[in-house]
Amino acid sequence: MARRSEFKGIVRNFAHMLNNRNNDHLGYWAMGQLCLLAEQENISSVSINLLEVESNCVENSLDPISKSMRKLLIEMLNSHKIPSSWLRSANVTFSFNEQYQKQYHYRRSALGSPYILTLEVTSDLGKVYKQTFGGNVNPHDPRREQRRAGF
Repeated sequence: MARRSEFKGIVRNFAHMLNNRNNDHLGYWAMGQLCLLAEQENISSVSINLLEVESNCVENSLDPISKSMRKLLIEMLNSHKIPSSWLRSANVTFSFNEQYQKQYHYRRSALGSPYILTLEVTSDLGKVYKQTFGGNVNPHDPRREQRRAGF
């Protein structure tokens, strides 16, 4: 039987999956693509509403990535037999060019600039589950990156 207490683990696992190098879009790392989008739009963060697939910047650019993230969240909820009606909100924010934080970032600048990913989910009962991860990222550049096989 599904329980709302499972949200804690689901939020942690989903945030980790979004932060992972295996999180790709069209064969390239999604984080690098989001970093490039933020750089092009001259903004420091990108927020995505995972329930309504809305974002705070150019909608057409984020629409495919937002839809794939939403699909992954719904699949994760379904695997735990948790109805999506138990969610009041689910938002993920990717903040770029952050200050160095030891628990999230590497010191070497060759790995890119620091970023923070924050996933916040609110249950229908009002309880907030929040998870933060981070790392280093360079903006997407197909000349420097290898595309995943199959694309």
